[in-house]
Amino acid sequence: MKYLYGASVQGIQGFIFETNKLQEIVGASEIVKSIEDDFLELTKDSTPTVLMNAAGNIKAIFDTKEACQEIVLDFGKMVEQKAYGISISQAVVAIEGERESQEDINRLEKRLKIQRNKPSIALDLSLNIMELNPKTAKPLISKKEDRGTNQKRKAYSSFLDKNPRLKEFKQLLDLSNGKNKIAVIHADGNGLGMLIPKLREKGMELSEFSKQLNLATEEAFKKAKSDNMSIRDVILGGDDMVVICNANDALGFTKDFLKYFEEETQAKIGHKLTACAGIAYCNEKYPFHYAVSLAEELCDATKKHAKKIDENLAPSSLMFHNIQSSNFQSWDRFVENELTIRNDKQTIRCDFGPYYLKQEGQTEIGDFVNTLEAYRCDGSPISRLRAWIGELNKSEKYASAMLERINDMAEKSSDWRACIMEKNLKKFDEKLSNERLIIEKDGHKKTPIYDVLQILSATERV
Repeated sequence: MKYLYGASVQGIQGFIFETNKLQEIVGASEIVKSIEDDFLELTKDSTPTVLMNAAGNIKAIFDTKEACQEIVLDFGKMVEQKAYGISISQAVVAIEGERESQEDINRLEKRLKIQRNKPSIALDLSLNIMELNPKTAKPLISKKEDRGTNQKRKAYSSFLDKNPRLKEFKQLLDLSNGKNKIAVIHADGNGLGMLIPKLREKGMELSEFSKQLNLATEEAFKKAKSDNMSIRDVILGGDDMVVICNANDALGFTKDFLKYFEEETQAKIGHKLTACAGIAYCNEKYPFHYAVSLAEELCDATKKHAKKIDENLAPSSLMFHNIQSSNFQSWDRFVENELTIRNDKQTIRCDFGPYYLKQEGQTEIGDFVNTLEAYRCDGSPISRLRAWIGELNKSEKYASAMLERINDMAEKSSDWRACIMEKNLKKFDEKLSNERLIIEKDGHKKTPIYDVLQILSATERV
């Protein structure tokens, strides 16, 4: 009899994004990445068959009960001591035969889910008599640091020692553009649950699939990232990616990542996988964990939209939002409170996305970028369109009259520019034109102008 072991690390994002200090974020990211190597080092004598070891999710088959018991006793303790603030769930199921079945994996996932719902006691639990770090509310071990912060700082120093030629970013300011804007990008693969059983039918082992998927994600990141980009990967494993970057680079990088992710999975797995992404633009001083949470919600929102097109393999797509208010809201609340215009006659939504990598009948990322750059040109009516959006909040009649004046002025002053705008809008969506900036989409009246405005306000011409 063999034993299928599973471990799931919780609290990773909270551990990494606890503060806005980039050195601590990078250090926490390095600690999380090292958990994979720690598992391999701890099990080198028992040599289990590792099925999955990425992004805090581990599955392995042990030949003996004793070896499995040893890892259960030692691994959880080691992880929680190495990364104060992280908790780990572990579970084991006995299996018959040489390899696990899908039923065995389902039983393991069920047990892991039960374990995750059990509360864990934090190792850095504080008492009322302890002095706390004002930034993390954790007990101090020195004048400035709690245990978790100390671990992150040490990991950051070790990371720099191992990578002396790497471009160093010491603070979020180093990643921001001239408008003090950064972007958090969260990308996640689609359709893995349905794909794995099919691959096993074709003879691909879960361990090989996990390895190749990891390589595909890493290679897609490397290809999408150019040398002149200010970008730092925080989570990169399995089909997950979380990065922080200069706001100017975010849209182009994400588009290329989605493209290369499809190509690399096709090459390495023999099956093209797609991915969805969310981009949260924010000020460098904005509470970082809120931006991460929004990027994740945007990713989920585009997945939901994409699954309506293809339930089995949602096409690659992205959504974005530029956080301009001081209050954090869920994405649904942002849509309701900031992205819905109600005037005397109309209700208009400004969330025009998602934008797709390549999908018939849907707005594509490349066409949006072309439209964006057309409006970025000198002499474009973008400032007047900003006033039009403001007028749209008050009166449909006055907004229509203003749009008519904008188009008259554009045609008289620079006819070729008006023509460029028209052509890009038509390619963006055939129903759009200079005279018609509000169309029916996804069951709502929508305009893409707000999306153009928010990207222009967050980025610079490069």
